[in-house]
Amino acid sequence: MAQFIRSLTGEEKLDILTESARYDVCLATCNGRTGGGSGRMRDPSSPLNRWIYPTALPGGGMVHMLKVLMSNVCVNNCSYCFFGAKRNCGRRTGFRPEELAALFMGFYRAGEVNGLFLSSGIKGSSDETMADMIKTARLLRDRYHFNGYIHLKILPGIQEDQVREAILLANRISLNLEAPSRAHLEKIAPDKAFGRDLLKRMDWTGELIRRGEGRTASQTTQFVVGPSGESDLDILRTVDWVYRERYIFRSYFSAYQNPDDPLRQGGTDKDSLLREHRLYQCDFLMRAYGFRFPDLVFDDENRIPLQTDPKTAWALLHPDFYPVDINRSSEEDLMRVPGIGPLSASRIVEWRRENPFRYEEDLKKTGCVLSRTKGYIEFSGRKSSSEQPPLFEAEPPRGWRGGQTPLEEEKIGTTYEYPAQKGKTVNYLFKGKNTIPTWCR
Repeated sequence: MAQFIRSLTGEEKLDILTESARYDVCLATCNGRTGGGSGRMRDPSSPLNRWIYPTALPGGGMVHMLKVLMSNVCVNNCSYCFFGAKRNCGRRTGFRPEELAALFMGFYRAGEVNGLFLSSGIKGSSDETMADMIKTARLLRDRYHFNGYIHLKILPGIQEDQVREAILLANRISLNLEAPSRAHLEKIAPDKAFGRDLLKRMDWTGELIRRGEGRTASQTTQFVVGPSGESDLDILRTVDWVYRERYIFRSYFSAYQNPDDPLRQGGTDKDSLLREHRLYQCDFLMRAYGFRFPDLVFDDENRIPLQTDPKTAWALLHPDFYPVDINRSSEEDLMRVPGIGPLSASRIVEWRRENPFRYEEDLKKTGCVLSRTKGYIEFSGRKSSSEQPPLFEAEPPRGWRGGQTPLEEEKIGTTYEYPAQKGKTVNYLFKGKNTIPTWCR
């Protein structure tokens, strides 16, 4: 059995605890990539790539985060975790709060990092470990006067006063559900109680953020994709539910990496990464494009179609909705067009007031992906060219369907809203070599 080692240097601890932290997604988005995004990997071009993670911003660009664990000792035995209590993960270690705060400030003052993402295994108890994480954040705020970005992970089962303290200190809070239901969680994390340890803390956090009682602007969650046998329908139905009922700002998805597979060494196969990518796309549709869970398309095995993106899948099932008129349609309808996102739809509506669009090429400056809009749009009742392809080249495959029923449908009533996202974006200010504002949707 691995031993807890106390005599390691700070650099050795960083090597171990940043490596252990790489499975927690860190502000990464799908960003059009099927390879897992930059939140999964360090930057090989950086001399500090052992410790510093480049993190994709929602509007483009990168910041650099120290993403680290307080400790990789853990009393739990989660099947997806590389450092569970019964797993021989190598060296076990942990930071003292003073030690980690000083190391972080060294990187920050050198301009190497913009923020801290701090999680941990559960060493001793959740309360004891969370106390160390909170003390680290408090040292950064009070002793070092660091006013930049801190993301704290809420550990399962902690006390309500610790949740309150974390919200006073962190810009963002996250609590990972890992699985979409109690039954799924029991298969992969038998030491965690879905309702008592996770949802209850999520409720405390959401209510404090809603009332504006701290520094925290938003709360997020994460799902491990694959190990519990959950379907895409299971995951996205729960995502929709926590957005409506649990004041969650956004969700992250992490394709399962088997810690017991020595041949793959924790690697993730291509289909799993593509599935992760499609889940992110569905999440973006629900959060930022005006789609809701019943709009999403699944096949007859409750999977997201992998062969096409989820917006195009919806379009194939709704040919009567198209073509959408660029000069006359609402911003909401424009966002239903493949290749048109929230920013480009907003620009179209604003710019067409002065100069109506006449040709497809005119849309380039709005940021539309023209290769994807073909066949779905027209201009004041006129198609852009005689060479435009047919609206649909193929019928949707058999078994595709939408209109799935949300969880607790009776609570929706006449509205279908996500309260934590209603009418707002979150502005985080990252400070380092340059000051980087980012609006996180």
